[in-house]
Amino acid sequence: MTAHPTPTQNEPDLRTRWWPFWAVCIGYLATTTSESLLAPIYPLVAPDLGLEVADAGPSFALLAFSIAVANLVGGVSLRRFRSNQVLAGALAFAAAGSAVAGMASSNAAFLTGQVLIGTGAGLLYPAAIMSIGHFAGSGRRGFAMGVFGVFFSGGLTLAAALAALGSAFDWRLSFVVGVLLATVALGGVATLRDCPKSDTAGTMFAGLRSVLGVPSLVGVVGGVSQYATVSFLPLFAVEIWGWSDASAAVVLAVGRVLSVPSKLVAGALADRSGPERSAAWTAAALVVAGLAWTLVPVELVSVAGAVVFAAGVSALFPLANLLALERVGRSGGALGAFRSLQLAAGAGAGLALGACAHAFGLHATVALATVVPALIVVGLPRRR
Repeated sequence: MTAHPTPTQNEPDLRTRWWPFWAVCIGYLATTTSESLLAPIYPLVAPDLGLEVADAGPSFALLAFSIAVANLVGGVSLRRFRSNQVLAGALAFAAAGSAVAGMASSNAAFLTGQVLIGTGAGLLYPAAIMSIGHFAGSGRRGFAMGVFGVFFSGGLTLAAALAALGSAFDWRLSFVVGVLLATVALGGVATLRDCPKSDTAGTMFAGLRSVLGVPSLVGVVGGVSQYATVSFLPLFAVEIWGWSDASAAVVLAVGRVLSVPSKLVAGALADRSGPERSAAWTAAALVVAGLAWTLVPVELVSVAGAVVFAAGVSALFPLANLLALERVGRSGGALGAFRSLQLAAGAGAGLALGACAHAFGLHATVALATVVPALIVVGLPRRR
């Protein structure tokens, strides 16, 4: 089993390096909010800019592609720049992208803003993961990754709130807030010192083989489950349970809220028992919850299973991040590739589930998808 040493007197510790840790988390909140704003704000933007429903797909795809490419660029850039410099550049891109999108008068200008936002979000991730591991110290990295993941949930929630603000007033105001948030985060990151960068020895993607093993197994299962399986939960509630659209949205929102404690619990458990064992336990719980969701005919049990599944899936990401950090913590290129793979897997799985639901039915497709976390239990190496 992987050893988890306690921090030494010479190593940064979360209790004494609290400001750098929170500064990185606020930066993650800013970029997550910006990248997550497109989906809820699009219905407001479309009539103003003369966009059609068919334009939504290319917009989402372009944003995801920008993030994936920037993940790789951000990871490689850590060979030359320290993480605080990359973080600052990422937040500058996010602020500029929000400004361009907020001032857009055409689809081309709006998409340009989304590309800049995606670039900022992608650049930030490898530098943020490396910084969190550095400032947290080895003794509490699991809990630190859980807290870091909570800020992702916060970004999703804040993006929805900004879309509601835009609906009440003007959608451009939502992007103004995005600019302000990114600017504040940039100011915090600018104060950071003693930040790490990648080892320059070896190739740009040194350690890629290691990160493509267990860390990517956990991360890809998380990506597939989060961006594909859970995305079908509202549709499942409407089509299978016969609920209204509003009620379906509420059950997904409850799962999102409960994802916050699930991330913290998973992170703390990883510090105590190791991330691999924690990932196996989480995956087993997800399979049980997924089967309850899709196969138990009692609606109350089915709903409870769906909520637990939606909340528990989020716990896989802090564990995957911790596993990647343990194996290639000083290889930014490998960390960037690790994140890009998750995005690609989630996008591909979403397309595949949509096709399968059309061909074989929604109920059977979702039921099969909820068993995907079992791959973690089967695929993790057996250790004494």
